[in-house]
Amino acid sequence: MRSFRRVLEFLHPYRGRVALAVFLTLLVTAFQIAPPRLFQAAIDTAITPAVKAQAKIRDIDAQIAKLSGGEAAQATALTKERAALDRISQTEAPNRLMWLALSLFGLVAFRNLMSYLLSYHLNWIGNRFVFDLRFALWKHLQKLSLTFHNQTQTGKIMARATGDIELIQGLIQGQLVTFISDLVTLVGVTLMLFTLQWKLALIIVLLIPFYVVSYLLFLKHIREVSQLQRKYWDEMLGKLAEKIAGIGVVKAFVREDHETQSFMSTVKQKFGVDMRQVHLNRRLGLVSGVISALGTGVVYAYGGTLVQGNTMTTGELVAFTFYIGFVFNPAVRVVDFNNALQWAVSAMERVFQTLDTRPEIEDKPDALNLREVRGDVVFDNVSFSYGESKHAPDDDRRSSDPDRVPPPARDAIHEVTLRVKSGEVVALVGHSGAGKSTLMNLLMRFYEPTHGRITVDGHDLRDVRLESLRRRVAMVAQENVLFSVSLAENVRYGNREATDDEVVSACIAADLHDFIVSLPEGYETMIGEHGIKLSGGQKQRLALARALVTDPAVLILDDVTSALDGETEHRVQEALRKVMKGRTTFIIAHRLSSVVEADRIVVLEEGQIVDVGPHSELVDKPGVYQELYQEQFKSVLALT
Repeated sequence: MRSFRRVLEFLHPYRGRVALAVFLTLLVTAFQIAPPRLFQAAIDTAITPAVKAQAKIRDIDAQIAKLSGGEAAQATALTKERAALDRISQTEAPNRLMWLALSLFGLVAFRNLMSYLLSYHLNWIGNRFVFDLRFALWKHLQKLSLTFHNQTQTGKIMARATGDIELIQGLIQGQLVTFISDLVTLVGVTLMLFTLQWKLALIIVLLIPFYVVSYLLFLKHIREVSQLQRKYWDEMLGKLAEKIAGIGVVKAFVREDHETQSFMSTVKQKFGVDMRQVHLNRRLGLVSGVISALGTGVVYAYGGTLVQGNTMTTGELVAFTFYIGFVFNPAVRVVDFNNALQWAVSAMERVFQTLDTRPEIEDKPDALNLREVRGDVVFDNVSFSYGESKHAPDDDRRSSDPDRVPPPARDAIHEVTLRVKSGEVVALVGHSGAGKSTLMNLLMRFYEPTHGRITVDGHDLRDVRLESLRRRVAMVAQENVLFSVSLAENVRYGNREATDDEVVSACIAADLHDFIVSLPEGYETMIGEHGIKLSGGQKQRLALARALVTDPAVLILDDVTSALDGETEHRVQEALRKVMKGRTTFIIAHRLSSVVEADRIVVLEEGQIVDVGPHSELVDKPGVYQELYQEQFKSVLALT
């Protein structure tokens, strides 16, 4: 229930609206069970007296017609009685019926108005709650380190931000309100039934368990089928998304017919499960209808006997019959509310588990704000191990062997010491997994060193505000994320306050301006999802422009040319030569041809620096760099 209390904390700022919604719920419920009493009053105090008065008038008229002239006194008495009955039949009963009808109209109209207000307030509360919780979750996700995001499936994060929050919303603005309404209805109607006729009420109360049990028996099977429906739905969407994303491969290998058959088999399975659910729902409706009809039949049979014996009025019997409809379904929903509550509480726990995850990297209260950065970078005896993150979800950490002790994690970076001067170009090379990208991720402060420290202009990164650091240190990755907005907006993503002139300057520096102005819509050209309208080289230069618009003092180029052809690589390299001037630059590269002009080349192996020097020195020196060089240029070396 701790999670439920935390949900209430989100609702606390809107407690006035919540209180109003509860009041309106009680009011609407009360007015919903009032009409049968008006029906009873109409029958017992208006319709029945009028019918009896008219029948009595006919009897009196027949008696008067039989009287002789000598029975004037008796005729006068009968005439007075007839006038009184006529007043009941023609005036009092119609007036009473009219007022009852107006009361019913007013009651229903007022109830509908209150229902409208209730619905509005519930939807406002529910949607505002979703807004606040989803915003809090999204804001918190932005603060969490890469460790959390790397070890938590994207689908789980999305499920918590969408489906889980919607489950909680459904509880707040739907099931919880319905539960309160049903509970009040059950109590109020049960009291009404026992007030009207306790014997009949006892019969209805004894039938409720049969109705509820039949519902729960069917519900078990319906839920099993619903799980299958969700399974096939997920499979269907998964196949659809996968094959649409890979439609080029499907067409290239002429697999359209196969994929159609595969997709249709899943659709057929889902259709079969859907029809099973329809069948179960109809059977449940049939059984429920039989039990409800049995209760109604018993009420009419026994209640009719009571009416004939004058121990119950016709109006009371009619009201009683109406109230039966208020008993069975609310009773089932009250019993089933616990299941809905458990689903919602589970969703709450998942959402709050994410919100309770603390960022590994946070600014200190007195963190410095880097304003002017020269670009002197020092790695001082830095070690780092990914290890087993404390942010890994519990269900991801479980092992089939409870006694298993995980082996100690090897350092991804081990005792690295490196000093880089302002404006220096340093290349990081080594085999895959040597720790090149990890070292730069530490400089970006995506992770914290396990030991040692990293400084920029003498400031320990742990003493610097993250925002100010990342505004002065920019990274261009091999695979950059581009957004389906305009070219200008993609560049400006690096600096939302950048002017149009600054965007253009960044694109000129990245050798992208000429291409952009050749487009019909220029900088306002929409590039499509993931930059699908751009070539590989254009994507890299766009990512470079996005980094340059921040005017970084330190630039990190993470293997930006490895996936490019020779001509495109040459153009990107030309752009890089321009932008690296005056900036401290780190180049991560697998292609050694892209780093031969670096001031220094740092060779990494298993997280350690094994050699440092310029290309001309390292290529003649036995070691990792020479091996990499000979491997990449063996065809050229064979000709010499």
